[in-house]
Amino acid sequence: MRLYVTVDWEGWSLDEENLEAMRQFRQKYPEIPMLHLLNPVYFVRPDVDATAAAQKIKSTLLPSDGHGLHLHGWKSLVERCELPYRSEPSFGGVHEECTEGDCGYTVSLEYAYSEHELTILVGCSVDLLVQQGFKWPKSFRAGGWQFGPKLASAIQRNGFVLDTSRTAPQLVAKRWDENSNLVQMVKALHADGSVLDQPFELRPGLMEYPNNASLADYTRTEELMEIFRELLANNKRVMVLGFHQESAFNYLDRLADAIPLMQQEAEQAGVQLHWTLLH
Repeated sequence: MRLYVTVDWEGWSLDEENLEAMRQFRQKYPEIPMLHLLNPVYFVRPDVDATAAAQKIKSTLLPSDGHGLHLHGWKSLVERCELPYRSEPSFGGVHEECTEGDCGYTVSLEYAYSEHELTILVGCSVDLLVQQGFKWPKSFRAGGWQFGPKLASAIQRNGFVLDTSRTAPQLVAKRWDENSNLVQMVKALHADGSVLDQPFELRPGLMEYPNNASLADYTRTEELMEIFRELLANNKRVMVLGFHQESAFNYLDRLADAIPLMQQEAEQAGVQLHWTLLH
């Protein structure tokens, strides 16, 4: 069974407590590579030292890791890429207009922007990451799992070969109300999403690796184990899980605690686990 650990870098902050939680996890499990889905917004806000921000991110990385792209609809990033900012629709159901500071985190890129605009935004974001010394990304995850045909075309036009934005609506509903904008929009985009989803070709040259175990904010250790057992019981051999950098201090322990339990149950079932890089 192949397990892939992903990290969503949301663009909110680079707080030391979360970065340190990640470093400690890496020391405990140095054999586990991670796909870091990086958000270039950290580098474009006014009065930000982009080099210092990049160094903070790199302090959590290992040579075995992969570098991907993660996008939310941040106003500062959209305008840096010379596009008109749009404040709706919001998957959080919140007001996303601002005259100072930054906003746009919950704006659904798939619904708010055209395919042409998204193609420009993705290309610009790739350039911003590469300028700070990160690997050229080929893997993508949309903020809020807001991924549909327009973003699929935009990332493919920019040379991406893998997406991991699909998820199961019932996993999102564990944290958000069933009638919330996020759950309803995820249902619309991934109506048949399931924890049993496995990799498939989304379109020629673009693979989808569903985020079938969600992220640690949404899945406690016991729930991760339930998903793991369900995958094993149904002879499914790919599990995509992970966490958010911005909440690693609070939730990364859920994943850390599940790893030895997974190993133990896999051995009992005669299944070998491979912690593999998704890239």
